[in-house]
Amino acid sequence: MSTNLSTSTTITPAAKTKITTLTLVIDPGTSCTKSIYLKGRRGKPKHLIASSVICPTAIAPKASETYVKLPDDEQYYLVGDSAVQAKVQSSIRQLKSESLIPKTLGIIGQIAQDESLQNQFKLKLTLLLPMSEANDREFVRFELLKALQDFNYSGISYQIKESSIEFRPEGSGVYSYLSRTTSADTIKNQTCAYLMFGYRNTSLLLIENGKFNHRNSHSTDLGFYNYLDLVAEYSSGLYRHDIQKAIISEAIYGVGKNCQQVIQGFTSQIRIEDLIRSTNIKYQERERVAISAAIGRADGEYWQLLSRWLREMLPPLGQIERIIYCGGSTSFIETPIQQFFKDWQGELLNTNAMSIQMLEQLSLSPVAQQKFVEQYLPIRLADAWGEFVKLANIKV
Repeated sequence: MSTNLSTSTTITPAAKTKITTLTLVIDPGTSCTKSIYLKGRRGKPKHLIASSVICPTAIAPKASETYVKLPDDEQYYLVGDSAVQAKVQSSIRQLKSESLIPKTLGIIGQIAQDESLQNQFKLKLTLLLPMSEANDREFVRFELLKALQDFNYSGISYQIKESSIEFRPEGSGVYSYLSRTTSADTIKNQTCAYLMFGYRNTSLLLIENGKFNHRNSHSTDLGFYNYLDLVAEYSSGLYRHDIQKAIISEAIYGVGKNCQQVIQGFTSQIRIEDLIRSTNIKYQERERVAISAAIGRADGEYWQLLSRWLREMLPPLGQIERIIYCGGSTSFIETPIQQFFKDWQGELLNTNAMSIQMLEQLSLSPVAQQKFVEQYLPIRLADAWGEFVKLANIKV
């Protein structure tokens, strides 16, 4: 007797590896590169502050250095602290778009390493650029999409095959955020001016009846670096980076609901003691008085430059219902801004409310939050945060 046994084998298909999506907004400033990102869908927003400089080199980097390398480029690009240690200075004259590709890849590579991302992942990216560089965006988009498909960050190869890249003008993040907290009817019947006071540029975005008026929006190079240079010019032996390092910011606290202490705003100042170099007590006092006088003179002259530009570029104030001022240098010019618009009957706003919400969402430790505030990041990151809230679909 013979028995035929029939054996059936069920092959279970291998589970597909879930590819993580990195949601990222980059504000490539001249003083530093500011980023906010989210890993996956359920993570918490995080921020990354990196040096704005890159250092092209034909010499292969050391194992301890951070760099970006593209297959068809003979050069390496030192990024982050490695570029700083190479004594590279940020350039005011260089177009932001010119260094944007290695700078962006450096940010993405650092996040990928910090968050232990796989070699392949998806990317949703928004980049903020000055309006004056808007014409470069299609070229940058094409080159960046190509570079993302295969690049090397500090010895690790990454291939990002699925990516979406958007370019937005500086100030648009603040507009986007405030638009979500304002009724559609109000937006459609208002003219709003967004004033962005940045390190390199000062910009005006004009929104009329909910639409961006590109023709009457402007950008100038009257950024905060001009103020630092004025302080240096009227001082003795000081340079722009010395003064910038001496800036300290603090939170302004008030009493909120349930009698709890809450942050209501932010303030910044130049800590003169950090700039005194004399060892003789008598000379120290002389130096202290001289630096204080230099700061006072720079305050007046810098605002004179800005106010002249505002008078030239703003529409008649009677045609504007709302003005929002933002950017990293606002704490130094907040009083003259309010004085400039004191007789105007419209609504004058800053970005404190959205900056405070960002602090809550980032869930920083008390020590990290203090450092975050000291670097004036709640205000400097406001524009990026507004774009991130939109890109990640976060409720406001």
